[in-house]
Amino acid sequence: MNIDLSNLKEPGSSKSIQERIKIPAFEFQKQEIETPYLFDLDLNIINTSDSFVLTGQLSGVLSLVCNRCLEKFEYELQVEIEEELLKEEVESIERINLIGILQENILLALPIKNLCSENCKGLCTVCGQNLNEEECNCERETIDPRLAILKDFYKKADHEG
Repeated sequence: MNIDLSNLKEPGSSKSIQERIKIPAFEFQKQEIETPYLFDLDLNIINTSDSFVLTGQLSGVLSLVCNRCLEKFEYELQVEIEEELLKEEVESIERINLIGILQENILLALPIKNLCSENCKGLCTVCGQNLNEEECNCERETIDPRLAILKDFYKKADHEG
């Protein structure tokens, strides 16, 4: 999405944008972040003496992959945008591409762990069954590998005593 800011010549002049826009899918940490629907952008741009200040909101839906069960799910997102574009770093004020700025703001608003639900059971560590869909009959002992050496601690103490 390119915008033209050439009509904001005087410091203090502003421009408002209220549009439904398409943000292309992008990759982050080798995971595809899909944007299946249009986003609502409500943006105010103010010309200062040295920069353009962008403030507003971006809201929409992302398609993410759950970190526990590896299933796709839709994640509703509402991002507050507060950016400053220095005039000396802008190549052409007639054509400023906002997509990179919007994608960065989306990334900053993502949760640390993508979960389809708070009580997602994930995958069986033995057979790979999605435990949200169906339980499996695998025997899973959940021992923290860092503490596994202590598992037989009392057995050894009984044999020595």
